[in-house]
Amino acid sequence: MQLTENGKVYALILLASAIFSIFTIAFGFFPYLGASISFIAFTLLAYYIKKDKTRLTKIFFAITLILSVFLSIRSEGFLTLLNIVGIFYFGSLFTLTLKGNKTESTFSIIFAPFTLFLKSLFTTKEYSLEFNDSLTEEKKKENTLNTIAITLVTIIALAIILPLLASANPYFEKLLSDLVDLLGIRNFKITENLFEWTLRLIFFIVLVLFVPKMATLMNKNEASKLRPQEGLNMLIPKIAVAVVLIIFFITQLQLYFSSPETLESLGYTYSQYTNEVFAQLSAVAVIVLALLYFEKENKKANINMALVLAFQGIFLTLMAYKSVYEYSNAWGFTYKRLYGFTVATWILGVFTIYLYAFLKNLKREGFIFSSVIYTGIILILVNLSNFDYMIYHFRKASTGQGIDHGYLTRLSSDSLSYKNQLSEIAKDSPQILTDLDKKEANTKGLWTLLYKIERLQEKYKDADIRGFNLFEYLQYKDIKDIDTQIYRDKYK
Repeated sequence: MQLTENGKVYALILLASAIFSIFTIAFGFFPYLGASISFIAFTLLAYYIKKDKTRLTKIFFAITLILSVFLSIRSEGFLTLLNIVGIFYFGSLFTLTLKGNKTESTFSIIFAPFTLFLKSLFTTKEYSLEFNDSLTEEKKKENTLNTIAITLVTIIALAIILPLLASANPYFEKLLSDLVDLLGIRNFKITENLFEWTLRLIFFIVLVLFVPKMATLMNKNEASKLRPQEGLNMLIPKIAVAVVLIIFFITQLQLYFSSPETLESLGYTYSQYTNEVFAQLSAVAVIVLALLYFEKENKKANINMALVLAFQGIFLTLMAYKSVYEYSNAWGFTYKRLYGFTVATWILGVFTIYLYAFLKNLKREGFIFSSVIYTGIILILVNLSNFDYMIYHFRKASTGQGIDHGYLTRLSSDSLSYKNQLSEIAKDSPQILTDLDKKEANTKGLWTLLYKIERLQEKYKDADIRGFNLFEYLQYKDIKDIDTQIYRDKYK
């Protein structure tokens, strides 16, 4: 028997679902390489299924693929989370991209993963194990899969409901206990390995049932019906915001360029002031951008106010840049400061895109998709920049007492710094240490650092390939010969 084209696609979906279930469901470690391979498999499969590949489709495909690769390269926790969110987001946009310049609504673009999920729920799948010469056989296989799915759902539902009912009624609990004794399953134990494979089977069934619906939706050439009203006359709100910003700029200049002593006399610490200025100016800049985007009138007054607000928004963003730059220059890099530069760069770029689209009189959809692509590029650049490495090797975080070793020990393996940090924290110490020496080492994060070194040594001594991560492995090669017990005995 030979599979039809739809049958071949369904077979590939089964394979990709099996890869995801086996490679990403793991206990005791995060499956960096496993998740990377799984997402790459689904991305390539989606590209194969997609019939009408527009330029946007190819761009979103490329961003999704690049972020999937970075999952197995970068190890910093927050960045890994950003990459996973980015994969789901750009993968959803890739799926929803329509033929013939038709576009989804702004709501659907911004909330693409939710749009894809909701639309897939109400889509009838077109893919199944179809054979060219046997519809009856295909029906049998489909019925078998449905039976397995229903059985699993029933078992899971009973596993949740029965203990709850037993705890609420002693008579029911006794009846259930007698039934368990009758069936001889009281001594049955759910091992971790059994639970893990059960979880993999559940994920596999869910994917097999849901992914074909998404694959069907992918080639439906119709825009979403979820179109909230876009466009209001924003002239009055824009005038009000512009006037307030002008007053703010005038009063802010004096405060913004004040010395630390002046700020202290006003009840501000330099740190508090910098953080508040950045957060507030960024929020105002985003509000300004929203006012500009949802404008529908093209009258001269609206156009002039849009230009005024756009330039004010850019100026606000530059002020936010200045606050982060000054604090980084004084106290070194941290995650918060580097992500501050990133957010300011993103806002500045979106304002620039808006001005270009505005002056060129481009469609609103052009601005939205350009901003989304720009966001993907920023995320890729964050991966390439390696904040952890920059913090340790270019401008270490510091406090009034000097280098902040406690903060540096919290850096991920991406910093490639564990061996150097251990040398700095425990350097030139006498054989017999005083309590003060031990307390100082503890303050500098010695125990955190030793834990991280030991975790890497344990992980890669007998490594599971699914958990492989490039920067973790490079860090492991640097510290694999360190005997942490010597330091534990010395500083205990």
